[in-house]
Parts: sequence; C-alpha cells; structure tokens
Amino acid sequence: MSGAAPGRQPLLLAAMPWVFVAIWSTGFVVARLAMPHAPPLGFLCWRYAGSLLAFGAWIAIARVPWPQGRAQWGHLAVSGVLMHAGYLGGVWAAVRLGMPAGTTALIVGLQPLFTALWVSRSGGVAAHGTAVSPLQWAGLLLGLAGLVTVVWPKLGLGEVTGPNLALALLALASITIGTLYQKHHVLPADVRTGNFVQLAAALAVSLPLALLEPGSVQWHP
Repeated sequence: MSGAAPGRQPLLLAAMPWVFVAIWSTGFVVARLAMPHAPPLGFLCWRYAGSLLAFGAWIAIARVPWPQGRAQWGHLAVSGVLMHAGYLGGVWAAVRLGMPAGTTALIVGLQPLFTALWVSRSGGVAAHGTAVSPLQWAGLLLGLAGLVTVVWPKLGLGEVTGPNLALALLALASITIGTLYQKHHVLPADVRTGNFVQLAAALAVSLPLALLEPGSVQWHP
C-alpha cells in the first residue's frame, strides 16, 4: 500500500474488505471442486508448497526482513499450524467426507461468536480495546440461530454426520484459537516472511499425515 499514489490509497483501502471476502469465500468453492479428485491433506500439501515457492521468490526479490528471535519463529509456527493445518485440514476433510461446502462455511463462520465469547469471558476487553455491544451480540446470536436452522435438517438427510461435523468443529476451534494466539503472541512482522514461516510449519505437520491418507491426487482441469 505504501507504494501506491496518494490519491489511490483510499480507494485501495476501501476495496480491501471486498477483496478479502472474495478470496476467503471462494476457498470453499475450491474445496468442493477439488475433493472428488484428491485426498484433503495431500492437496493442501501441494497448496502449501506452491505458496512457499511464491512467497520465497517474492521475499528474495523484495529482500524483506525475517522475523527476529527464536520465540517469534515459534509463535508464528504455532499460529500457522492452527490457522492453516488445523483450520484448512478440518474444512477440506469435512467436505471430503460429504459435508456440503456451504454448510462447512456456515459452521466455521461462527468464529466471531466464539472469539467474542472468549474475549468477554476472559477479561480480554482491556487487552483488545473494545467490548462486544448488545447489538453485536444480537447479530452473532442470529447467526448461530441461522446455522442451527440450516444444519439441523441436513442431519436427517445424512449430509452432516458425526465424523464430518467433528472435523468442521475442529476447524472452527483451530481458526478461533489460532486467531487469538496470533493476536496475543505474534509481534508485527512483514506479512511475506511471516506467512512463509506459518506455511512451512503447516506443511511440516500436514505432510506426514498426508502420506498416511488413502488415494492420491488425480490431476483434473
């Protein structure tokens, strides 16, 4: 953003929420399209490896600084395992086991509710700077009611089962805990080198498990 012309910076900032929503939401579409052709962790390992190559090239060209100190590398690794291996692994495995991608997205979309509960119950309001207002609580609870309305009938249809629901809840727990952990422990760092460390940790954890998965990636257009 710092390299943009002054007049363009407000426009770029205004576009970021829309860009984020587009990137985040289409990840579930990719999971739905890919899962008939690949085991979940195997596919994600290819994703991590490709991302590492892209970030590695960008880091080499831009010569950006790496995180300082062994502790920061450790905190980045822990948050990367939770926010990539745990979250994405749970989501993709749930879809692989038959849960509709939209239902999976709704379940993990409860993250703001669980984050708000944690912050309010743990006395973290002072640390995070803001309390959850009654109107925000109402919105979060409406989201929970909507989720129950959607998921409950699918239990009878067999689309939501014990195993895929457990994996979706694992993904929800991972992204919630990972977000809170990163907020509390990870110091500001360059987003490229920080992501590189997180993805490398996710790959290190996911690869041994992927080798135990049945099936292989079927390359399909």
